[in-house]
Formats: sequence, structure tokens, C-alpha cells
Amino acid sequence: MFLSTDNLILTKDDLKLLEKNAEDANNIPPLVLMEEASSKIFEQLKKDFDLESESIAILAGAGNNGGDALSLARKMFLSGIKTGIYIFPEKYGTKLYELEKNVLNSFRIEFKDINSFDKDSACYTLIIDGIFGIGFKKRTKDDAGNIFGIINDANARVVSIDVPSGLDKDSHPVNADITYSIGYLKNSFFNIGTRKHAGIIRDLKISFDVKNLQSYQQAYYLKNIEPITVKENDFVHKYSRGGVMCIGGSPGKYGSIIFTAESALRSGCGISVVLSDKNNINSLNALTKNIVIDSYDRYDQYMKKMKTIVIGPGLDPNDTFKNILNNMINEDVQFVLDASFFTSFDCGILAEFKNPPVLTPHSGEFKKFFKEEADDLEYNTIETVRNVSQKYNCIIILKDSFLTIGVPSGKILIYDNPTRLLAQAGSGDIFSGILGGILSQGYPVEESILESIRIFYKTAEILIDDGYKTYSPDAFIDLVGRTIVS
Repeated sequence: MFLSTDNLILTKDDLKLLEKNAEDANNIPPLVLMEEASSKIFEQLKKDFDLESESIAILAGAGNNGGDALSLARKMFLSGIKTGIYIFPEKYGTKLYELEKNVLNSFRIEFKDINSFDKDSACYTLIIDGIFGIGFKKRTKDDAGNIFGIINDANARVVSIDVPSGLDKDSHPVNADITYSIGYLKNSFFNIGTRKHAGIIRDLKISFDVKNLQSYQQAYYLKNIEPITVKENDFVHKYSRGGVMCIGGSPGKYGSIIFTAESALRSGCGISVVLSDKNNINSLNALTKNIVIDSYDRYDQYMKKMKTIVIGPGLDPNDTFKNILNNMINEDVQFVLDASFFTSFDCGILAEFKNPPVLTPHSGEFKKFFKEEADDLEYNTIETVRNVSQKYNCIIILKDSFLTIGVPSGKILIYDNPTRLLAQAGSGDIFSGILGGILSQGYPVEESILESIRIFYKTAEILIDDGYKTYSPDAFIDLVGRTIVS
């Protein structure tokens, strides 16, 4: 895993301070930063679109975000690319906005009243949204009217400069197909309630020096995950490769725990065991030839041989199991908690685990399990996950359209690789199994999590490359072995 300041995710306040300190500490005038930003945007636009064949509208607000848009408009004009430039004519803008506007006036470039965009919008195939940036305080009818809705309803692709206008403050922000984030990625992109509005995110660097920040939150964007480094050793046996004990499987949910156990085995562990209620054993045995099946009350026969315990898939806990769990959680093993665990237990139980457990909830499970802490999950996802992982001394892998990983130290990792292929039943069970299997092999917990994510998404990529739009869990599990590092 390689994390650097290049892939930091910063807050709005951090970014404002960076911009201020670029001038104060590095003697870079704000206009230079604006011109650098618009140049980066222009170059990226040329990569993403055939600009000569597009009909382009540029919508500029009266702030510095609008100044970026006007600077871009000038560069496009001087390159022979025609655009319609829409502004708020009655608004007197920031110093930089007015400067860029005056430059365009010197070229006798025509401005259009943004209020006319409603009737013009059907004429455009590409809309550049430069209305509001991170400095946007609030939206009023006088500021934008229903312009966001007009943009979203237009039959055109939308590129937002820095952030989609209204992303944090408006219930109906601009829906960007692509967002060109300037300087650093913003934490507002990675809220469950806002992520879909940003579309594809391009990280365009300009002359900001993060050393100008005295401190910043440790939040990182995982651009890619390299395979884990392993030591070759042919002289191994099943227990030296790690053992995983998977606990769950109740009538109507047998498949969940089998998917988990089979995935653990495929990910390289030496032995995978399923423990369930004794009444379920015959049915579970009928589903697999590869997994050892036994009852809850024989857990002590396996405990000393297992390095990882996955609890939750298909779990329907009875009093016997709950008593057993109280004994288990004091053992020096790594727990992975998933699925039915979150509806069967209270979050207070996390304090009882000897080692920080790894939790893999989707957002709905998170809200139910952490009732008191989850009120702001939708629109303050990073901080919510950070606070929970620190408060309960646990590791969170929050599953939504992107992954938010929080560890007790306060560090946050974001993995943003959406794929519809994985949005179906069984995917969570498979991921928990892969994670359990990798953890059981003795790698550090954080590295194991990243390797499990890599395997999970790489396997999906193989299916997608082969033309699959959907999959059976068995087929997915069969491919897991092709993506592990041996």
C-alpha cells in the first residue's frame, strides 16, 4: 500500500487555507492559480471530449469558480472552439471574476444572460458548470433560480469545475458526468448522499503545497491497490496457511455462509470451517464437499487452530450461540463481523473483543447498528466513520457505491470503483470470505483489507472483460483463485 499527500482528501477549510497560503507562503498570485487551473481543465477536456464536434455552453457564476470558467472560455476561444458563455449580468463578482470578464470583453466576446439558458439548453451537447465552487454559502432564487434543474434536464453531458454546483448546500445540486477537482479531492465528494452527483472525478493538481497546512485529517483516496507482497515457501501445511471459522447459516440462508467459507478457501487459507446450529449440519453438508461443517457447541475443537472468525452471514443466533460468543471474543483471533451480526447484537458488544474487529456493513446496516452515531452518515460520511471506528476501537469497511475504510487511529481510506456487477445478492458474503481468508494468512490487518478489496474487484473485472453483466456466486468464487498472489 502506498499513501502520499498526492492522494489526500481535504476539507473545504483546508482548501481555502491552501489557496491563501499559496500567496502568503509561496508568493503565487491568485490569478496565476486561476490560469493554471483553467489550463489544466482545458487540457483534460481535450482528452475527454472531441471539442470540435461538441456544442458547448459555459455557465459562470460571479465567484472565483466563475472566474475559472471565464478563463477557460478565453482559452477555448483563442483555440478556435466556439462556446456559449452564460453569466449573471446583474451580479458584480469577485475581483478575479471581474478581471477575467474584462479580459473577455477586450476580445469582444459575447456574454449571454443565464436566464436565457432555459430556452437555449437544447442546443448544447456539453455543459461546463462553473456556477458555484467550494465557497458557495447558500443558494437563493436570485442567485440561480432553477438553473440546476435546467442543467440536469438538458440532453447534454455535464462537466463541473472543482465541485458540482450546490453539492453541499442544495438538495438538488448539479448532476455532473465528470467533475474536475482542482488542487485536491474534496471530502464532500465522498458522502453517501452526494457521491452520485459528482460522476467521474478527475484530480487536477495545481501549485498547492500541502506543507502549508499545519495539520489535516488523514483521509486518502486509493488510486490503485498493488498486490500484497508474500514470501515464497513450498513447505507448508493447511494450518500454516491459516484457518477460517465461519459462523452462521440458518434455514433459508444456508447459501450465505457457504459462499463465505468457499471464498475464504479460494483466497488461499488452508482450511475453512462452518459452525452452525446442529440442526442445520446435514443441510449444509449437502451444499459443499470442500468445507468442514460442525455445530456451535463444538467450537472449542477448532478455536486454537483458527486465526480468523467470520460471524454473520445467514446468522440466526440462539441463546447457546450467544453464550459461546462471550467466550470466543476474549480469544486472540481476528474477527470479521458481517450481515446478520448487525441485526442480532448491540454495538456495545464491540468493547468486549480482545482485538479490534473488522466490520463490513452496508450503509443500512451501519445506521441500524450505530443508531446514535449514524444521524449524519449520508452527508458527513468520512467523519461519521472516523468517529465510530475510534469510539468503538474497531475497523469499519462501509459498503456503498464506494468503500469507506476507518481504523481506530483515525485514518480513513476511500476506494471508489463502482461496478453494477457487484450489486447483487451474495457479493457481501463473498467479500467477507475473501477478507477472512487473507487475514488468516498472517498479513497485517490493513494490508489484508486492501488485498481483499483488490481481489474482489479484480475478480469482477475478469467477469466484465469476459462480457458478463451478472454472475452466479459459485462462478465468482471459482475465479477468486486467479487473482490471489501465491
